[in-house]
Amino acid sequence: MGAAMLLVPMPLLFLTSAPLTAVHLPSRCRLRLHLLSRAAPKSATTTAPESHFAIEEYLVSTCHLTQPQAAKASKSIAHLKSSSNPDAVLAFLAEFGLSTKEVAAVVASNPRVLCARIDRSLAPICTELRALGLSPSQIARLAQITGRYFLCRSFVSKVRFWLPLFGSSERLLQASDWNYWLLTSDLEKVVEPNVAFLRQCGLSARDISKLLVAAPRLVTMHPDYVQDAVRRAIQLGVAPGSQMFRHALSTAGCIGQEKVDAKVAVLKESLGWSQEDVSLAVSKAPRILVASEERLRRNAEFLVNEVGLQPQYIARRSVLLMYSLERRLVPRHLVVKLLKGRGLIEQDRCFFNVVAPTEEKFLDKFVTPFEECVPGLADAYESACAGKVPV
Repeated sequence: MGAAMLLVPMPLLFLTSAPLTAVHLPSRCRLRLHLLSRAAPKSATTTAPESHFAIEEYLVSTCHLTQPQAAKASKSIAHLKSSSNPDAVLAFLAEFGLSTKEVAAVVASNPRVLCARIDRSLAPICTELRALGLSPSQIARLAQITGRYFLCRSFVSKVRFWLPLFGSSERLLQASDWNYWLLTSDLEKVVEPNVAFLRQCGLSARDISKLLVAAPRLVTMHPDYVQDAVRRAIQLGVAPGSQMFRHALSTAGCIGQEKVDAKVAVLKESLGWSQEDVSLAVSKAPRILVASEERLRRNAEFLVNEVGLQPQYIARRSVLLMYSLERRLVPRHLVVKLLKGRGLIEQDRCFFNVVAPTEEKFLDKFVTPFEECVPGLADAYESACAGKVPV
Protein backbone atom coordinates (compact mmCIF):
# COMPACT_ATOMS: atom_id res chain seq x y z
CA MET A 1 0.00 0.00 0.00
CA GLY A 2 2.90 2.29 0.72
CA ALA A 3 4.16 1.78 -2.82
CA ALA A 4 0.74 2.59 -4.25
CA MET A 5 0.61 5.82 -2.33
CA LEU A 6 3.89 6.93 -3.88
CA LEU A 7 2.26 6.79 -7.34
CA VAL A 8 -0.48 9.31 -6.46
CA PRO A 9 0.17 12.55 -8.38
CA MET A 10 1.19 15.55 -6.27
CA PRO A 11 -1.34 18.42 -6.24
CA LEU A 12 -0.63 20.95 -8.94
CA LEU A 13 -1.07 23.81 -6.49
CA PHE A 14 1.71 22.45 -4.34
CA LEU A 15 4.02 22.13 -7.29
CA THR A 16 3.47 25.65 -8.52
CA SER A 17 4.29 27.04 -5.11
CA ALA A 18 7.83 25.64 -5.27
CA PRO A 19 10.62 27.03 -7.46
CA LEU A 20 10.58 25.32 -10.82
CA THR A 21 14.31 24.79 -10.72
CA ALA A 22 14.04 22.91 -7.41
CA VAL A 23 11.60 20.25 -8.67
CA HIS A 24 12.60 17.56 -11.17
CA LEU A 25 9.67 17.24 -13.58
CA PRO A 26 9.19 15.89 -17.07
CA SER A 27 9.59 18.44 -19.81
CA ARG A 28 5.82 18.46 -20.61
CA CYS A 29 5.03 19.32 -16.98
CA ARG A 30 7.58 22.08 -16.87
CA LEU A 31 6.08 23.61 -20.05
CA ARG A 32 2.54 23.41 -18.60
CA LEU A 33 3.65 25.09 -15.37
CA HIS A 34 5.44 27.83 -17.31
CA LEU A 35 2.31 28.64 -19.33
CA LEU A 36 0.14 28.64 -16.21
CA SER A 37 2.49 31.05 -14.42
CA ARG A 38 2.39 33.51 -17.35
CA ALA A 39 -1.40 33.37 -17.51
CA ALA A 40 -1.83 34.01 -13.77
CA PRO A 41 -3.38 37.43 -12.94
CA LYS A 42 -1.00 40.08 -11.63
CA SER A 43 -1.21 41.22 -8.04
CA ALA A 44 -3.84 43.84 -7.32
CA THR A 45 -1.23 45.83 -5.38
CA THR A 46 0.64 46.94 -8.58
CA THR A 47 0.73 50.78 -8.67
CA ALA A 48 -0.49 52.69 -11.71
CA PRO A 49 2.16 54.70 -13.65
CA GLU A 50 2.56 58.37 -12.74
CA SER A 51 0.81 60.89 -14.94
CA HIS A 52 3.15 62.58 -17.43
CA PHE A 53 3.98 66.31 -16.91
CA ALA A 54 3.69 68.04 -20.31
CA ILE A 55 6.71 70.33 -19.99
CA GLU A 56 6.58 71.94 -23.43
CA GLU A 57 2.88 72.67 -23.10
CA TYR A 58 3.49 74.21 -19.65
CA LEU A 59 6.30 76.42 -20.98
CA VAL A 60 4.08 77.74 -23.76
CA SER A 61 0.77 78.13 -21.92
CA THR A 62 2.00 79.18 -18.47
CA CYS A 63 5.47 80.67 -19.04
CA HIS A 64 4.52 82.27 -22.39
CA LEU A 65 7.51 80.95 -24.33
CA THR A 66 7.28 80.47 -28.06
CA GLN A 67 7.09 76.91 -29.35
CA PRO A 68 10.75 76.87 -30.51
CA GLN A 69 11.85 78.32 -27.16
CA ALA A 70 9.82 75.75 -25.28
CA ALA A 71 11.21 72.87 -27.33
CA LYS A 72 14.74 73.99 -26.53
CA ALA A 73 14.09 74.80 -22.88
CA SER A 74 12.31 71.55 -22.10
CA LYS A 75 15.48 69.53 -22.68
CA SER A 76 17.16 70.93 -19.57
CA ILE A 77 14.18 70.40 -17.25
CA ALA A 78 12.92 67.05 -18.55
CA HIS A 79 13.27 65.56 -15.06
CA LEU A 80 10.39 67.64 -13.68
CA LYS A 81 7.43 65.44 -12.75
CA SER A 82 4.92 68.12 -11.76
CA SER A 83 4.28 71.86 -11.95
CA SER A 84 4.40 72.47 -8.19
CA ASN A 85 7.90 74.02 -8.02
CA PRO A 86 7.63 75.89 -11.37
CA ASP A 87 4.30 77.33 -10.21
CA ALA A 88 5.92 78.56 -7.00
CA VAL A 89 8.83 80.13 -8.91
CA LEU A 90 6.51 81.93 -11.33
CA ALA A 91 4.41 83.21 -8.44
CA PHE A 92 7.53 84.51 -6.68
CA LEU A 93 8.82 86.31 -9.79
CA ALA A 94 5.43 87.90 -10.41
CA GLU A 95 5.15 89.02 -6.78
CA PHE A 96 8.72 90.35 -6.98
CA GLY A 97 7.58 92.74 -9.70
CA LEU A 98 8.55 91.09 -12.97
CA SER A 99 6.18 91.43 -15.89
CA THR A 100 4.93 88.44 -17.88
CA LYS A 101 7.32 89.33 -20.69
CA GLU A 102 10.28 89.59 -18.31
CA VAL A 103 9.45 86.27 -16.69
CA ALA A 104 9.27 84.61 -20.12
CA ALA A 105 12.67 86.08 -21.03
CA VAL A 106 14.23 84.84 -17.78
CA VAL A 107 12.83 81.31 -18.23
CA ALA A 108 13.92 81.20 -21.88
CA SER A 109 17.49 82.18 -20.98
CA ASN A 110 17.70 79.79 -18.02
CA PRO A 111 14.89 77.18 -17.85
CA ARG A 112 16.41 75.66 -14.72
CA VAL A 113 15.22 78.68 -12.78
CA LEU A 114 11.92 76.76 -12.59
CA CYS A 115 13.74 74.14 -10.51
CA ALA A 116 15.26 76.67 -8.10
CA ARG A 117 14.62 76.52 -4.38
CA ILE A 118 13.01 79.85 -3.59
CA ASP A 119 14.07 79.97 0.05
CA ARG A 120 17.66 78.85 -0.55
CA SER A 121 18.67 80.66 -3.75
CA LEU A 122 16.14 82.70 -5.69
CA ALA A 123 14.71 84.83 -2.90
CA PRO A 124 18.04 85.61 -1.14
CA ILE A 125 19.74 86.58 -4.43
CA CYS A 126 16.89 88.85 -5.54
CA THR A 127 16.64 90.46 -2.10
CA GLU A 128 20.37 91.19 -1.94
CA LEU A 129 20.37 92.65 -5.46
CA ARG A 130 17.46 94.92 -4.50
CA ALA A 131 19.50 96.05 -1.50
CA LEU A 132 22.30 97.04 -3.89
CA GLY A 133 19.89 99.37 -5.69
CA LEU A 134 18.82 97.26 -8.68
CA SER A 135 15.19 97.41 -9.77
CA PRO A 136 13.20 94.24 -10.51
CA SER A 137 13.50 94.92 -14.25
CA GLN A 138 17.29 95.29 -13.96
CA ILE A 139 17.47 92.06 -12.00
CA ALA A 140 15.46 90.37 -14.75
CA ARG A 141 17.97 91.67 -17.33
CA LEU A 142 20.87 90.34 -15.27
CA ALA A 143 19.18 86.96 -15.07
CA GLN A 144 18.76 86.96 -18.86
CA ILE A 145 22.38 87.97 -19.49
CA THR A 146 24.03 85.53 -17.11
CA GLY A 147 21.69 82.54 -17.46
CA ARG A 148 22.52 79.69 -15.10
CA TYR A 149 25.19 81.75 -13.30
CA PHE A 150 22.47 83.96 -11.85
CA LEU A 151 21.57 81.30 -9.28
CA CYS A 152 25.14 80.96 -7.97
CA ARG A 153 25.61 82.33 -4.47
CA SER A 154 28.78 84.16 -5.58
CA PHE A 155 26.78 86.13 -8.14
CA VAL A 156 25.80 88.91 -5.72
CA SER A 157 29.42 89.43 -4.60
CA LYS A 158 30.44 89.98 -8.22
CA VAL A 159 27.73 92.58 -8.75
CA ARG A 160 28.81 94.25 -5.51
CA PHE A 161 32.42 94.35 -6.74
CA TRP A 162 31.61 95.94 -10.13
CA LEU A 163 29.06 98.57 -9.11
CA PRO A 164 31.57 101.09 -7.67
CA LEU A 165 33.74 100.78 -10.79
CA PHE A 166 30.89 101.44 -13.20
CA GLY A 167 29.21 104.01 -11.00
CA SER A 168 25.68 102.80 -11.74
CA SER A 169 23.78 99.59 -12.23
CA GLU A 170 22.72 100.68 -15.71
CA ARG A 171 26.34 101.01 -16.90
CA LEU A 172 27.09 97.61 -15.42
CA LEU A 173 24.17 96.14 -17.33
CA GLN A 174 25.33 97.69 -20.58
CA ALA A 175 28.86 96.34 -20.12
CA SER A 176 27.50 92.92 -19.15
CA ASP A 177 25.45 92.87 -22.35
CA TRP A 178 28.71 93.09 -24.29
CA ASN A 179 30.61 90.72 -21.99
CA TYR A 180 28.66 88.57 -19.57
CA TRP A 181 31.98 87.17 -18.31
CA LEU A 182 32.16 90.26 -16.08
CA LEU A 183 29.65 88.57 -13.80
CA THR A 184 30.80 84.99 -14.26
CA SER A 185 34.62 85.15 -14.13
CA ASP A 186 36.52 84.21 -11.01
CA LEU A 187 36.86 87.33 -8.86
CA GLU A 188 39.76 86.20 -6.72
CA LYS A 189 41.95 84.60 -9.39
CA VAL A 190 41.17 86.74 -12.46
CA VAL A 191 39.22 89.96 -12.04
CA GLU A 192 40.64 91.38 -8.82
CA PRO A 193 44.32 90.85 -9.84
CA ASN A 194 43.65 92.47 -13.23
CA VAL A 195 41.90 95.49 -11.74
CA ALA A 196 44.66 95.92 -9.14
CA PHE A 197 47.30 95.78 -11.89
CA LEU A 198 45.50 98.34 -14.02
CA ARG A 199 45.31 100.68 -11.04
CA GLN A 200 49.07 100.32 -10.66
CA CYS A 201 49.36 101.43 -14.29
CA GLY A 202 47.63 104.70 -13.43
CA LEU A 203 44.07 103.91 -14.48
CA SER A 204 41.29 105.26 -12.28
CA ALA A 205 38.01 103.46 -11.61
CA ARG A 206 36.38 105.63 -14.30
CA ASP A 207 39.16 104.76 -16.77
CA ILE A 208 38.69 101.07 -16.08
CA SER A 209 34.93 101.28 -16.58
CA LYS A 210 35.47 103.07 -19.90
CA LEU A 211 38.10 100.50 -20.84
CA LEU A 212 35.55 97.76 -20.25
CA VAL A 213 33.23 99.45 -22.75
CA ALA A 214 35.91 99.66 -25.45
CA ALA A 215 37.46 96.25 -24.70
CA PRO A 216 34.87 94.35 -22.62
CA ARG A 217 36.78 91.08 -22.29
CA LEU A 218 40.15 92.54 -21.33
CA VAL A 219 39.72 92.47 -17.53
CA THR A 220 38.23 88.97 -17.62
CA MET A 221 41.20 87.51 -19.48
CA HIS A 222 44.03 85.66 -17.75
CA PRO A 223 46.29 88.10 -15.84
CA ASP A 224 49.25 87.16 -18.05
CA TYR A 225 47.31 88.34 -21.12
CA VAL A 226 46.46 91.67 -19.48
CA GLN A 227 50.09 92.24 -18.50
CA ASP A 228 51.17 91.48 -22.08
CA ALA A 229 48.57 93.95 -23.41
CA VAL A 230 49.99 96.65 -21.12
CA ARG A 231 53.49 95.89 -22.35
CA ARG A 232 52.41 96.18 -26.00
CA ALA A 233 50.52 99.42 -25.28
CA ILE A 234 53.72 100.91 -23.89
CA GLN A 235 55.62 99.70 -26.98
CA LEU A 236 53.17 101.69 -29.10
CA GLY A 237 54.67 104.80 -27.55
CA VAL A 238 51.94 105.60 -25.02
CA ALA A 239 53.11 106.02 -21.43
CA PRO A 240 51.14 104.61 -18.48
CA GLY A 241 49.26 107.38 -16.70
CA SER A 242 48.87 109.46 -19.85
CA GLN A 243 45.46 110.53 -21.10
CA MET A 244 45.61 108.17 -24.09
CA PHE A 245 46.95 105.11 -22.28
CA ARG A 246 43.45 103.69 -21.80
CA HIS A 247 42.86 103.88 -25.56
CA ALA A 248 46.24 102.32 -26.31
CA LEU A 249 45.51 99.50 -23.89
CA SER A 250 42.07 98.81 -25.38
CA THR A 251 43.73 98.66 -28.80
CA ALA A 252 46.46 96.31 -27.63
CA GLY A 253 43.83 94.17 -25.94
CA CYS A 254 41.77 93.86 -29.13
CA ILE A 255 44.42 93.04 -31.73
CA GLY A 256 47.59 91.00 -31.73
CA GLN A 257 51.11 92.11 -32.46
CA GLU A 258 51.00 90.68 -35.99
CA LYS A 259 48.08 92.93 -36.98
CA VAL A 260 49.73 95.93 -35.31
CA ASP A 261 52.88 95.36 -37.38
CA ALA A 262 50.85 95.04 -40.60
CA LYS A 263 49.04 98.35 -40.02
CA VAL A 264 52.20 100.17 -39.04
CA ALA A 265 53.69 98.99 -42.35
CA VAL A 266 50.68 100.43 -44.24
CA LEU A 267 51.09 103.81 -42.52
CA LYS A 268 54.79 103.96 -43.29
CA GLU A 269 54.21 103.00 -46.92
CA SER A 270 51.23 105.32 -47.56
CA LEU A 271 52.50 108.39 -45.71
CA GLY A 272 56.25 107.93 -45.68
CA TRP A 273 56.24 108.04 -41.91
CA SER A 274 59.25 107.18 -39.79
CA GLN A 275 58.86 105.10 -36.63
CA GLU A 276 58.81 108.38 -34.65
CA ASP A 277 55.91 109.61 -36.80
CA VAL A 278 54.03 106.37 -36.20
CA SER A 279 54.59 106.62 -32.44
CA LEU A 280 53.35 110.22 -32.48
CA ALA A 281 50.25 109.28 -34.49
CA VAL A 282 49.43 106.33 -32.24
CA SER A 283 49.92 108.40 -29.08
CA LYS A 284 47.39 110.93 -30.44
CA ALA A 285 44.83 108.32 -31.56
CA PRO A 286 45.71 104.73 -30.58
CA ARG A 287 42.47 103.43 -32.10
CA ILE A 288 43.79 104.04 -35.62
CA LEU A 289 45.36 100.59 -35.31
CA VAL A 290 41.88 99.09 -35.02
CA ALA A 291 40.87 100.55 -38.41
CA SER A 292 41.22 98.25 -41.40
CA GLU A 293 44.31 98.41 -43.58
CA GLU A 294 42.11 99.44 -46.51
CA ARG A 295 40.64 102.41 -44.62
CA LEU A 296 44.09 103.55 -43.50
CA ARG A 297 45.44 103.36 -47.05
CA ARG A 298 42.46 105.07 -48.74
CA ASN A 299 42.21 107.85 -46.16
CA ALA A 300 45.94 108.51 -46.31
CA GLU A 301 45.90 108.76 -50.11
CA PHE A 302 42.87 111.09 -50.10
CA LEU A 303 44.26 113.39 -47.42
CA VAL A 304 47.60 113.74 -49.19
CA ASN A 305 46.58 113.70 -52.87
CA GLU A 306 43.17 115.43 -52.81
CA VAL A 307 43.23 117.65 -49.74
CA GLY A 308 46.95 118.38 -49.99
CA LEU A 309 47.88 117.72 -46.36
CA GLN A 310 51.45 117.06 -45.27
CA PRO A 311 52.20 113.65 -43.69
CA GLN A 312 53.48 115.35 -40.52
CA TYR A 313 50.21 117.30 -40.23
CA ILE A 314 48.31 114.00 -40.38
CA ALA A 315 50.61 112.43 -37.77
CA ARG A 316 49.70 115.17 -35.29
CA ARG A 317 45.99 114.75 -36.10
CA SER A 318 45.92 111.03 -36.79
CA VAL A 319 42.23 110.66 -35.94
CA LEU A 320 41.69 111.85 -39.54
CA LEU A 321 42.62 108.33 -40.61
CA MET A 322 39.63 106.89 -38.72
CA TYR A 323 36.88 109.05 -40.19
CA SER A 324 34.62 107.68 -42.89
CA LEU A 325 35.94 108.67 -46.29
CA GLU A 326 32.56 108.61 -48.04
CA ARG A 327 30.36 110.06 -45.31
CA ARG A 328 32.66 112.62 -43.73
CA LEU A 329 35.97 113.45 -45.38
CA VAL A 330 34.79 113.73 -49.00
CA PRO A 331 31.52 115.66 -48.37
CA ARG A 332 33.13 118.19 -46.05
CA HIS A 333 36.10 118.64 -48.35
CA LEU A 334 33.65 119.37 -51.17
CA VAL A 335 31.91 122.09 -49.15
CA VAL A 336 35.17 123.71 -48.09
CA LYS A 337 36.46 123.62 -51.66
CA LEU A 338 33.30 125.37 -52.93
CA LEU A 339 33.47 128.03 -50.21
CA LYS A 340 37.16 128.68 -50.80
CA GLY A 341 36.51 128.97 -54.52
CA ARG A 342 33.94 131.71 -53.84
CA GLY A 343 36.27 133.46 -51.42
CA LEU A 344 33.80 132.96 -48.58
CA ILE A 345 36.32 131.40 -46.19
CA GLU A 346 40.06 131.78 -45.84
CA GLN A 347 42.28 129.63 -48.03
CA ASP A 348 44.37 128.36 -45.14
CA ARG A 349 41.39 127.08 -43.17
CA CYS A 350 42.56 124.14 -41.01
CA PHE A 351 41.08 120.97 -42.50
CA PHE A 352 40.98 119.21 -39.15
CA ASN A 353 38.78 121.98 -37.74
CA VAL A 354 36.39 121.32 -40.61
CA VAL A 355 36.00 117.55 -40.21
CA ALA A 356 36.32 117.21 -36.42
CA PRO A 357 33.08 119.02 -35.35
CA THR A 358 29.80 117.17 -35.06
CA GLU A 359 27.38 117.11 -37.98
CA GLU A 360 25.15 119.76 -36.38
CA LYS A 361 28.05 122.13 -35.72
CA PHE A 362 29.42 121.64 -39.23
CA LEU A 363 26.07 122.54 -40.80
CA ASP A 364 25.70 125.61 -38.57
CA LYS A 365 29.14 126.89 -39.47
CA PHE A 366 29.79 125.88 -43.06
CA VAL A 367 26.45 125.21 -44.77
CA THR A 368 23.52 127.15 -43.36
CA PRO A 369 25.22 130.62 -43.38
CA PHE A 370 26.15 130.28 -47.07
CA GLU A 371 23.02 128.79 -48.62
CA GLU A 372 21.99 132.13 -50.18
CA CYS A 373 25.49 132.87 -51.46
CA VAL A 374 25.99 129.40 -52.89
CA PRO A 375 22.64 128.07 -54.20
CA GLY A 376 22.46 124.30 -53.99
CA LEU A 377 25.21 124.02 -51.36
CA ALA A 378 23.02 122.07 -48.94
CA ASP A 379 21.82 119.76 -51.70
CA ALA A 380 25.38 119.18 -52.90
CA TYR A 381 26.48 118.30 -49.37
CA GLU A 382 23.54 115.96 -48.86
CA SER A 383 24.26 114.23 -52.18
CA ALA A 384 27.90 113.82 -51.24
CA CYS A 385 26.95 112.29 -47.86
CA ALA A 386 24.66 109.88 -49.69
CA GLY A 387 27.57 108.69 -51.79
CA LYS A 388 26.45 110.33 -55.02
CA VAL A 389 29.77 112.14 -55.47
CA PRO A 390 32.62 109.88 -56.67
CA VAL A 391 35.54 109.55 -54.28
